Amino acid sequence: MENCPYCFIIINTIPLLLKIEMDTIPPRILFPRTRSLWFGLTLPYQALKLIFTNKSLLFWSALPLALTFILFIYGISQLQDWAISHLREYITSLGFEPASLIGRFFMLSGKMALWMVAALTFIFTSSIVASPFNDTLAERAERVTEIPLPPVTKKTLKAHIKLIGIDLFKTAIAFTAAVFAIIFCWVPIVNIFAFILAFLLVTFQYISYPQTRRSIGLRQGAKFLWHHIYACTGFGAIFIFLFAIPFLSSFVLPLAVVGGTLLAARAPGSSQLSPLK
Repeated sequence: MENCPYCFIIINTIPLLLKIEMDTIPPRILFPRTRSLWFGLTLPYQALKLIFTNKSLLFWSALPLALTFILFIYGISQLQDWAISHLREYITSLGFEPASLIGRFFMLSGKMALWMVAALTFIFTSSIVASPFNDTLAERAERVTEIPLPPVTKKTLKAHIKLIGIDLFKTAIAFTAAVFAIIFCWVPIVNIFAFILAFLLVTFQYISYPQTRRSIGLRQGAKFLWHHIYACTGFGAIFIFLFAIPFLSSFVLPLAVVGGTLLAARAPGSSQLSPLK
């Protein structure tokens, strides 16, 4: 990795802007809440740096993306070719040549629609493909966190089933809360709290990997969000922004998994590091 010029650029050039921004903030106003919020906002970069400096994390991050691209090339792209072929036939059946001005307009409109469908399909497919690998990725990230997480004891089959139940219950609660956040985001003033709730829901999803593995339930997970609300809000805000960018969201997914693990480990603090707010 050290000999890769692209990795060197990613690891050493990207933080320049972040460093400049931090240097412009006077130390006297860097209160714990500000530092915690900033920590959450910078977790994508921290996760990116960690992934590119750890071969195991890089492998488990790249594997689902590689599988998705293979599926996209040999599956979705062929469906696109089939759809474009039928689009040409349809335009011809209307009495227009595909090379004519109107024909080109229809072809361009059709290709744009197919591109949007392909983008959404790629994002959706990558999420499904990455799902089985996310827990392994989070587990590997636990080995290199700033503060070690409590060890996971060996689990029986009954305990594993219980953990699956906890994870499903968390997902159901998060989905219900997301519906309420979407509804209230249109109400003035109330929408501020709706946005914060949405940010926390994103955080809740990605800190759940190390938490669920340690049998941490919904109530304890909610307490974590409340006790470290500034760091969790920063984490959720930056990842909601990154996930909203087409195609980029698929590459951001490993960052969210690793970043959530880093947050779960760092937020409680240690004897040398104060807890995040």
